[in-house]
Amino acid sequence: MSSSVSVDVQYAPRLPSVSVSPSAEIVEGSSVTLTCSSDANPPANYTWYKENEDSPKASGQIFTITDFRAEHSGNYSCEAQNSRGRNKTTVHLTVAVNSTMIVNIIRLTVVVLMLIPLLLLSLWTRKKKTLSSTTEPQEPVEMIELDSCPVYEDVSDFTAAQTEDTEQQEDML
Repeated sequence: MSSSVSVDVQYAPRLPSVSVSPSAEIVEGSSVTLTCSSDANPPANYTWYKENEDSPKASGQIFTITDFRAEHSGNYSCEAQNSRGRNKTTVHLTVAVNSTMIVNIIRLTVVVLMLIPLLLLSLWTRKKKTLSSTTEPQEPVEMIELDSCPVYEDVSDFTAAQTEDTEQQEDML
């Protein structure tokens, strides 16, 4: 007579494993699926958390982030829990850098670096022009003699000179 004995051994979830799909670099705007699994008896319930956030992001073995953006980057934890205990695994997600954006940044940097010397040359030329115009010697002012008559200090001298001129003119006649 053979008899069998069945024993139900219960235990807390083992360390969960997390898989990320796609497994390659995460491109901004793509959909990312996280799958969590753990050996546990009774079977585990799964909860997803993002680092530095108190409330859970999702529950269940599969967590999908649609339209993945830079702000979604960070550490995500999968917690497996049953009546015997809990265990947690963390995975880090980051957005792959867009190569087109890097090329555009490099182009912009090169253009700016090329424009800086031109700007400096322009400013230097303008300053040099301004300095040379303010330091050029001024042309001497031409003195114009307005009156060829001698200057008399006293009116009586002027009258005397006029009288002399008149007498000389009369003598000539």
